[in-house]
Amino acid sequence: MIITTSNTIEGRAIKEYLGIVTGAQIFQLSVSAKGAEKKWASTCNDIIRLIKQEAAALGADAVIAIRFCLDEPRAVATGTAVKLEA
Repeated sequence: MIITTSNTIEGRAIKEYLGIVTGAQIFQLSVSAKGAEKKWASTCNDIIRLIKQEAAALGADAVIAIRFCLDEPRAVATGTAVKLEA
């Protein structure tokens, strides 16, 4: 499944917009910068996994326009699930 922050996918036409998908997770910053960086990367990967599952349940081929927001203690991401032309 294609996941992108872009509103389009180069070389692919969007056939149908299926709806907004979201993922969220509790997130607390670490004391060290390196620890915070690792935690943020891990949290983003977990959220993307959740978004992929939600999009797949809708029959999506891709999720476009993904945006992440850190609102401690939550990290949230939203995107738009889409079907692509063959």
